[in-house]
Amino acid sequence: MTTPTLPSADLSIVIVNWNGGKLLNDCLASIVAHGGGLNLQVIVIDNASRDGSREMAERAFPQFQVINSGTNLGFGKANNLARSLVKSDFVLFLNPDTVLCENALERMVEFLRRNPNVGALGCKMLYPNGEVQELGLQYFPTPWKEFLHSLFMSTGTRQWLKRWLPYHDPNHSGYAIKLYGGCLLCRKQALERVGWFDERYFMYAEDVDLCRAIRDVGWKLYYLSEAKIVHVCGGASEKAPSGFSILMKSESIAKLIRKYQGGLGALLYRVGTLIAAIVRLLILTLMSVARLAARRPAHGELDAAFFKYRTLIGWALGVKRAQIAA
Repeated sequence: MTTPTLPSADLSIVIVNWNGGKLLNDCLASIVAHGGGLNLQVIVIDNASRDGSREMAERAFPQFQVINSGTNLGFGKANNLARSLVKSDFVLFLNPDTVLCENALERMVEFLRRNPNVGALGCKMLYPNGEVQELGLQYFPTPWKEFLHSLFMSTGTRQWLKRWLPYHDPNHSGYAIKLYGGCLLCRKQALERVGWFDERYFMYAEDVDLCRAIRDVGWKLYYLSEAKIVHVCGGASEKAPSGFSILMKSESIAKLIRKYQGGLGALLYRVGTLIAAIVRLLILTLMSVARLAARRPAHGELDAAFFKYRTLIGWALGVKRAQIAA
């Protein structure tokens, strides 16, 4: 019996959902509204959501393919479930907490068609209030770089130091060192060459690793500022146990460093995280004392920073780990 040939598509969109709720609905509706003239294949990989979002997607968007993974696989492993299903030469990995803006898909696909040397493409991400999200410093993690980042980098210092940092202005298009998985358009040929996502990461580092792999086999990465989406940020991870995002990011970066720089590199990263977090906590304590002495009111951001660095110390000492919710 001859296996029928799957119909082709201009673009395959893969969305991993975990309790996305209304965010997933808004994302899928924006695909319908702004698909333009493209023949789209949309695959939703649902990580056993319990909020009814999978059922909503099946009911409200019957033209899309919805697959229940059966458990919470994380980001990379769930995306890989679509590997045998995609019908296009281009695969867009899209977060469920995003909303497409007009012409975004068409501009991204057209760019890849015209630039065969580019293996993966990112776009401009906006916060819901219209503010442009930073692209992120353009370097690949090492223990030393992550130590310096943890010790000195903050919203204020980033603006002051960015002229000396590997910074990419998110308002300008150009080649990049790394892109992020919230909206990442990849050439299927490049994905097949590198084996799609490395499944050792649950989430947060697999996109950086994929970008490195694509560059290592000869393709370039490009950031296209003219294509825009709205990104809520953390829509799913906010539903995870307290401190999950902080702990999972640290674990994933440690795995990334171990993969390329061995066990010693991972150990140095852990030690550097511990030292940086202790130093930052001491600075925060001095700031709190000064605030009390001046009888100034409590500051929510200060409390959040205390929680972050206490959590990082716990991770570095091995007493705290990210708890993956079912």
